[in-house]
Order: sequence, then C-alpha cells, then structure tokens
Amino acid sequence: MKGLIKKLIDERRVTIFIALCVGIMGIYGYYMLPRQESPDVSVPVAMIITPYPGASPKDVNELVSRKIEDKVSELPGYDYCTSISEDSVSVIIVYFDNNSDEEKAMQDVRNAVEDVKTDLPNGIFNPEIKTDLIENAGIIISLSGESYSYEQLASFGEQFKNELLRVDGISKFTVEGEVKKEVKINVDMKKLDQLDLSLADLDQYLQSQNIEIPAGYLNTEGGKLKIKSPGVFESIDDIRNMIIGVSTESGITTKLSDVAEIYMGLEEGNEKFKQNGNNSVLLTGYFQDDRNVVIIGKEVRRTIDRINSSMPDDLIIDEIIYQPDSVKESTNDFMKNLIAGMILVIVVVFIGMGIRNAIVVSTAIPLSILMTFAAMYFMKMKIHQISLTALIISLGILVDNAIVISDTIQVRYDGGEDLESAAIEGTRLCSVPIFTATLTTIAAFSPLIGLPGGAGDFMDPIPIVLIISIIAAYIVAMFVTPSLAVTFFKKTSEKKIKNGVFRKFFSKNLRRGLKYKKRLAVIIFLVLLIVIKFVMPLLPSQFFPYVDKDVFYIEINSEIAGDIESTEILADKVVKALKDEPEIKSYTVAIGNGLPKFYITMAPATPSKSYAQMVCKYDLENVENPRFESSSDMMDYLQRKLDMEISSGKCTVKLLEYAEPAEAKIIVRISGEDYDQINEIATELKNIVEKTSGVANVRLDRDHKTYQMNIDVDSDIAGAFGITKYDIQKQINIALYGKDSSVFRKSGKEYNIHLKSTIESVRDLKNMDIKSSITGSKIPLMQFGNIGYSTKLDAIRNYDKDQTIHLYANETPGYSAVEIENIIENEILPSMDTIGSRITFDGEREQIDRYFGAAGLLAMGAIFIIFIILLAQFNSFKQALIILITIPLSLIGSILGLLIFRQPLSLTAFLGIIALIGLVVKNGILLIEHINEDRKNGMDIDDACINGVNKRFNAIILSSMTTVLGLLPLAVSGSDLFAPMSVSLMSGLVASTFLTLVVIPVFYSLFSK
Repeated sequence: MKGLIKKLIDERRVTIFIALCVGIMGIYGYYMLPRQESPDVSVPVAMIITPYPGASPKDVNELVSRKIEDKVSELPGYDYCTSISEDSVSVIIVYFDNNSDEEKAMQDVRNAVEDVKTDLPNGIFNPEIKTDLIENAGIIISLSGESYSYEQLASFGEQFKNELLRVDGISKFTVEGEVKKEVKINVDMKKLDQLDLSLADLDQYLQSQNIEIPAGYLNTEGGKLKIKSPGVFESIDDIRNMIIGVSTESGITTKLSDVAEIYMGLEEGNEKFKQNGNNSVLLTGYFQDDRNVVIIGKEVRRTIDRINSSMPDDLIIDEIIYQPDSVKESTNDFMKNLIAGMILVIVVVFIGMGIRNAIVVSTAIPLSILMTFAAMYFMKMKIHQISLTALIISLGILVDNAIVISDTIQVRYDGGEDLESAAIEGTRLCSVPIFTATLTTIAAFSPLIGLPGGAGDFMDPIPIVLIISIIAAYIVAMFVTPSLAVTFFKKTSEKKIKNGVFRKFFSKNLRRGLKYKKRLAVIIFLVLLIVIKFVMPLLPSQFFPYVDKDVFYIEINSEIAGDIESTEILADKVVKALKDEPEIKSYTVAIGNGLPKFYITMAPATPSKSYAQMVCKYDLENVENPRFESSSDMMDYLQRKLDMEISSGKCTVKLLEYAEPAEAKIIVRISGEDYDQINEIATELKNIVEKTSGVANVRLDRDHKTYQMNIDVDSDIAGAFGITKYDIQKQINIALYGKDSSVFRKSGKEYNIHLKSTIESVRDLKNMDIKSSITGSKIPLMQFGNIGYSTKLDAIRNYDKDQTIHLYANETPGYSAVEIENIIENEILPSMDTIGSRITFDGEREQIDRYFGAAGLLAMGAIFIIFIILLAQFNSFKQALIILITIPLSLIGSILGLLIFRQPLSLTAFLGIIALIGLVVKNGILLIEHINEDRKNGMDIDDACINGVNKRFNAIILSSMTTVLGLLPLAVSGSDLFAPMSVSLMSGLVASTFLTLVVIPVFYSLFSK
C-alpha cells in the first residue's frame, strides 16, 4: 500500500488527470441515466377474464372461478389471487411474489388456463388473459370537446397516435375509450310472433346471408374468368331488405325491416371516459425502458403542439398524467437538496479547516458523487428520488475519510515531517482503520438490500447507492486526497491549533467521566432504558406515508349490478358533488373500468359494469381561501361529503401510496363457507367499528342480494309441445341479452350486427312465443312456464380461494391505524360470536410487524458482521464490544429527535436508525485505533483516552457536523417519506458524537487493564 501511495503522489499530475476523467464520465452518466419518479416495485400480475353467458354468480364461482383458482395456485412463485364472480363473467387476478420472473410467470398462467379449459363447462367463451397489468403509462392525454362524439374523438386520437409513435424512446401509444358502433336490430316480438319464425331463426339467417363463398371460374376463350356472386352485406339497406319469409299463399315476402328497427348505434355496456363532463378519449403513452423520460417528454410535447395546430379550435387537450414533468420536478427538488447539502458540508469544512485543507477535503464530495453516477450508469441503475436520497445521506460520509487523512497529514506536517513524507506515512497509518471503518459502514448498509417484498424493492437503491458512494469515497480519500494534500497544504499557524469551545466542553466532560466511570455507565443505561420503555411508545407508528402528488382518485361502485348506465349516473352525481370544490382543478372519469395504470404502485382495476373511477388533479395552496393543511385533511373532508350526499353506491377517496399500496390502513378479512354467516358477522363488526373514535370511511366490499326472476318450466307440458330446454334458453337469451349474429364491414372497419328484442316488461316476456326445434310450432311462454322471484348475490368475491368479505377503514388525522386494529382485535372481536368464520388482519399494523421485524433481523445480522470485522481489527473481544455498546445507546438521540420534531417511527425512520450503526462504529474505530497506538508507546490508559480524543476531535466533529448538515435540507424539505429518516439520522449522530468522544473512552478505560 505504501509503495502505491508513494507512486500516486510522485505522479500526482497523472493521478489528478485520471480523477478528472472519471469526473467527466460521471457527468456523462448523470445526463444519460434513465430517470423515473420512484423505483419500479411492480410484481408480476395476470388477469383472467372468462365470460360465461347467462350463468349466475354462484354458477360462475363454482364452475369457473374456483377451478381456475385451484390451478393457478399450484404455479411456482404464486402469492395469492382475488376473484369476482358476477353474472355471466369471472374475473381473476393472480399475484406472484417479487422474486418471480415476469415472463415465466405469465407463460405459466397461460399454460394453466389452457390446461384447465377441459374442466370448464360448455358455453364459456375463450378466457382472455391480460399480462400487461404492470405496465405503467408515462403519459395520459385527454381529447375532449362539447360537440364531439366518441368516434370523432377517436379519429383525432389516431392522428396524434400515428405521429407520436415516431418519437424516439416511445414504446407504444394507444387510444383508449373509443365507444364502438354496431348495427342494432331491435325485433318487435309482437310482429315476429305473427310469423312462423323465432329469434334463433333470425340469428341463423343473418349468419347465412352474410357470408362470401368463392363461386369458382369459367373457362373462356380469353382464359379463366372468376365468378363473383353476391354474399356479404354492403350497406344497412341490405340488412333491412333481407328476406326472412315468403307467403306460400300470396307470395308476399317479409323483410327483416318489417319486424325490426335497424340502425347504426353505439355498442351497449362499453367502458367510456369523460373529461370535465365532456366525452373523452385518452391518448396513453409508454416509454421504452432505460431511457431518460425527461428528454423524450420534451419531444413528445413538441409533437403534440405541432399536431394540435392543425386540429379544430374547440378540441380540448388536457394532460392528465405527464410523467416527464413529475420526474423532472422530483429529481430537480432532490438535486437542489443535494446541492444545498453539499454547500453546507463544504462551508463546515472551510470553517473547521484552513482554506487549502478545505479545498482538498471538499474535492472528495463532487468527485465521489460523479464516480457514483458513472458506476450507476454501467450498472444500468436509474435516477429517482430514492437513489438521490441515498446520495444526500452519504454527503457527510463522503468527506469522512478525506478529513481523517488530511487531518493526519496536517498533524504530521506541523510536527516537523516534510510534506511528502507526512502524506505517505499519514495515509499509510490511516489505511487500515479507514479500510475497517469502510467495511463496517458497508456491513451496516448491505443487509438492507435483503428487505423483503415491495417495500424492500422500493428501498433497495438506498443501500446500493450508499455502498457505491462509500467505496468511491474510500478510493478518493486513499489515492486522490494525498496527491492534492502535497499540492496545496501549508503548515498551520499557532493560532489555528488552539482549543475551541467545543473541544473544551468535550475535554471537560471526558475528564469528569473518567473520574466517575461506573456512575456514568449506570446513568447512560438508565437513560437508555427510560427512552425505550417510556418514550419510544409515544411515537406514532407508520409504514409509509402517502405520495406527495397533486392527484387523488375515487373508486365508485354502483349498487345496481351489471347496469353501466346506472354506474354512469352515479359517477355524474359524484362529479356534481365535487366539481365546485375550489381545490379540484380537473377531473377525469372512467366508467366500466379504471384509467390506464398511471402510478407504479397502483393495483390493477377490475373491469365491471358496476365500477367507475374518477381521477382528480388538485391544488391546496393556490386558492383564494386555503382550507386544508394537508392532502389527508382534504381527503377526509371529501370522503365525509360523499358519504353524506351519495346514497346509491360506495365511493372511496384515495391518495397514491408508496411501495405496497393497500385498500385501506385498517383491513379485516372475514372468510367462511356460509356467505350469510360471514355477511352477518361483517355487518355487526362494521356497525361497531363505525362508532369507534378516530375511524373514518368504514366499508365492506360485499355485494347485496337482489331479486331475480325465475322461469319455472313444466317439463311435461313443454315436452308435449316439443319444446326443449335449449329452445327456451336460446331464444330468451337472444331476446333479453342479445347476440352478435354477424359482422358488417364498411370503409375498412368492422361493426357487430347485434340482434335483440324489444321486450321490456314481465308481461311481454310471458307473451313471448317459443318455437320448437322439433315440431316448428310456436307456443307462448306462459302456457308451459311460470315466472317467479327469488334473491341472488350480484357478485361473489374470493380472496386466495376463500369466500371473503373485507372490512376497510381509515384513521382520521391524529389517530393511529395500528391502535385501532388493536382495539378491533382485543376489545371488539372477543365480544362477538365469530364461530364458523376465519378473521384475519392485513392492515398497516401487519405491514409494520412484517417489515420492522425483517429490518430488525437484518440489523442484528449487520451488527454480527461488524463485530467480526472489529474482532479482526483489534484482536480483542472487549474493544469490539465497547464500540458495539454505543449502537443501542445512539437510539437515545434518534428516538428523542423523532419525538421532539413530531415525526412518526416509519419504516424509513427505522432504516435511518439502522444506517446510524455504520456511522457510529466508524468514529469509534478511528478513536480506539489512536488510543491503542498511544498505549503501545507507554501512555497511561486515561491519558491515552484523553490524548486520543484530543487528536481525533477535529476529524470526528467535522465528520458528524458534515453528515448532520448534509441531511438538513432533506429534513426541512417537508417530505413525509424522508424527513423521518433524516431526523432519526441527524439526532442519532448528534448523540453518537457525545458517545464517541466521551462514552467510548470512558468504557475503554473502565473495561481495559
């Protein structure tokens, strides 16, 4: 090592030139690195949609959903699945764990569905498998206007799409929300009943009259001549004029238009979008992976502006989601925090050291950061708020090694050595303790990479980027700082080495501590016990805060199952209730489905005619009279308003969430085989929880029972008429449900030909004639069938194959979701009769237990690794344990800091406490290394402790202050996600500085011989 250091110092021009080249590479890497707002924590998800026309929810659940659920649950990597069985359709969403390979998981789902098809009932349509649910839309643009139809808007959208697809970096653009047209044939059953025809006959005629069969060729003198005979419908009039009957007596023909109204109209039951009350289609864009979306976004916006200049003036273009702006704003904010932190760190270094020394030490910050950017570029990492946060956390760490080495060089230089020898020997002496300290810091952060689940994936960039920057800082300190020191250092004047106020304070307390060693040890441990036992429980627990974005969304569920018109009416009521709220700037409504997934952690929406989603952009500050202090306050107000004004459905106001989103902060599952029983338990629980203090928006995801009509067929009478069950089901199905009998092609487009009757009442249904497929005769339904009523469930919901009702609730501001779950489990449920059901919790409390427990185990693993490193360094159990003792003691500062600054003990705060381990240990290593060196030279234990603190004081104080001030911009940024982490680190570091300079030497003296 000494030879390498000497070589680098001798060839310092080359060393500095190489460092500059690495810096330039880092600048290029920063510019080219892909950018996104947050890490991608999506897990492989597949949606299986299986239509089963005419089947009840019970039949769909038993004959389709459960069979598919049983099959997919056997797949490797399977986590859980949810399903909704409604009238005529099964929708299953399969979730895999985070470690599953997405491509393999999706292929496994396809194979499983293909295998189970033979066990599914006849009459199902081919299952549709959606495997692109984790795709995150980077751009969602609404095209709307007061006077435009969906077809016209879709035409405009296609023009935008064709141009935008040419932008480099765009993987695809889609036009969402085009409501297709179809040829509607509404049959008047009274007129049809006068003919010897049924709806099934008309269905067959439409198919046979709209088919093109090659006629063949004729041989002529000029060669073969192709013969073309009329086949397909070429106009709506062709359909109207289709012959469906000829009188054998008069020869009069009957056309389809004689018994039916035929026209071009909008398809029924299509999902649709509305923007600020107008018809709308959505342009949805997706970026290519590993590209800088900010650069691509600029070109997309230029293209949109260019196309828009040729569009009608009354076409309204709204940016609902524009990820490049969000990414730019997020990264710029964090870069500002990073630069502010760098400036504060550099100022501290300049104050604590001479100008020349400060220049040398401060060089380590930008150079280490640029080296980190270069490494991130080659490792194909991305820039986002998490990776930039890691750099902010590392600011103080980046100069630690440089401070220690420069301080050692300066002391030796001031002691009489020539500058080059001081640089070589000083760096050599520091090489082992700095290397050990670097290893322990890496050991403190590396276990965090093993944090499980989505939260682990979300936080992974922090330890990875920290480790990269720590290694970069070690390289800079060991090989660049000595070369710069030889170039810039001057001897320190006598005035600059006098003791300051801080040095006197710590020196005084150290001498007092050495005098009363045992007393101090007892006091320290009593304080630790009091803080953990009495102060720590006062901190509110939190898993993750809500995302700080100007977007919220409302999930709307209609009580009328399968009726998309009723859902649209309900959505309009929600819009009417909220559109005059001054904070809401725009709103987009999706009816029959959700908007395309626009945030990484959003769960996929389940398509349903009873479901709608409203996405709103809001601004709490730029209003005439600001009413809300936070987004949560506004959401609470909107939820209460909707609960009061909307009575015909369920509306849930939601903010976006980090890492692992959940339906609510409080989740209770009630599962069982008997639906009526679990429904009764869920209802009773809901009624009690609603009366609990601090609880808001208590809701159940159950579906109510509704009435259905049953046709009770007398088989003997029907058999006598030659009418089969198939005849009845087929003809009633077409009459009420309708059937796409054929396809009409025009101008390169295909339109379904939809056959349906005009039956609107029970009386019409009773009088409907059913034609026998055996005798050809027609008999009114009332002659062999009676119509009665019964109840049915509109939908059956399963969670991981069990019939389940979820109770969801949220806490009001000032209350803890964890405490509310504890009340439900320990006070409410024991007073209820829940026999025959399974009650499980899956709210914020369970997430905290899962991840805090995992983080705690990882912290223990980190401490064990650090202990081994310390044991190898000092060859002493006692000295290794002395340093480790300071780890739990540093909790005092972190917990008190969180309490004083009113921050929750969130997952990020807990990770900040774990990160503190490496920083505390690092200073302890450098201090004990110096104390051991003095003892080898014959110095008394207490004198060696005092001298070691005196010699390492400047480096330790500067290291701590630079780290604390480097975190200050992040702590005051107002970030609910990272402020707790910053506060826990800063306050813990302040406490650990006292521990390092006072407690460690006292314990060293107490336990050493």
